[in-house]
Amino acid sequence: MLIPDGGIIARLSDLAIAYEVEGEGIPLVFIHQVATDHRLWYHQQAYFHTRYRIITVDMLGHGAIKWSLEDCSLDRAAHDMQQLLQRLGIGPAFVIGLSAGAAVAMLLALEAPALLQGLVLVNPWSSPNSHLRNLGERFFRLAESKDMVAYIDLFQRLAFPVDIVERQHAEVEWLRTLVLEQDPRAVAYAWAASLAVNLGERLAEVTTPSLIIAGLHDLFTPPYLARAVAARLRGVQLEVWEETGHFPFLEAPERFNTRLEAFIRHCLTR
Repeated sequence: MLIPDGGIIARLSDLAIAYEVEGEGIPLVFIHQVATDHRLWYHQQAYFHTRYRIITVDMLGHGAIKWSLEDCSLDRAAHDMQQLLQRLGIGPAFVIGLSAGAAVAMLLALEAPALLQGLVLVNPWSSPNSHLRNLGERFFRLAESKDMVAYIDLFQRLAFPVDIVERQHAEVEWLRTLVLEQDPRAVAYAWAASLAVNLGERLAEVTTPSLIIAGLHDLFTPPYLARAVAARLRGVQLEVWEETGHFPFLEAPERFNTRLEAFIRHCLTR
């Protein structure tokens, strides 16, 4: 069975995950955030697929396959990500996650460290503080009421620097279209799942080498949240990019891809 843009649907136990695989070699797994799907990483897919095995997934009821409310948790997402990697038999992999996707990646590192060679966490957080909780509850209400236009209007104001909106209008509009294509019910459930996460002191147990990239102009998940994650991880590299916001891999794809590849090579030569 195929999803519209050619990805494969894998059914794992009582939950389905849509994923797309392209290329051969060392596996790179990309996990999106709330209100997007696997297409978010198209710059990375285009850049890396000739040298690496690229796996992009749809999680938390986004994209091709819907989840029930009972299934919607980040722990369950990490568990099913583990099942997917084991079924594909491609580990250990480098796992790249954004925001809630970074939380799923960290949970995967806690539960199945043997499946990972490296973690790349983009604008991560370990648990919702008052700032993120207030925003999350606001986004939850907008999605629950199916007002996704107001949702993306608010999100874009928080996620992108003003000059990026002006200079990269096509990218911003493409992201807007991606968000508006998501099921509002899935977005609301994913926010409820995200607000229930508390990694806290568990991060000290993560042994996977990690790279954290945060955007200085990200008002959605400000850099101090990434610094708090870095303070608990061992073997971590932290970078705060002064010119980007919430999506450095969209705003500065060449820099992001080059940095990701350098991190991969660093881990492989350890």
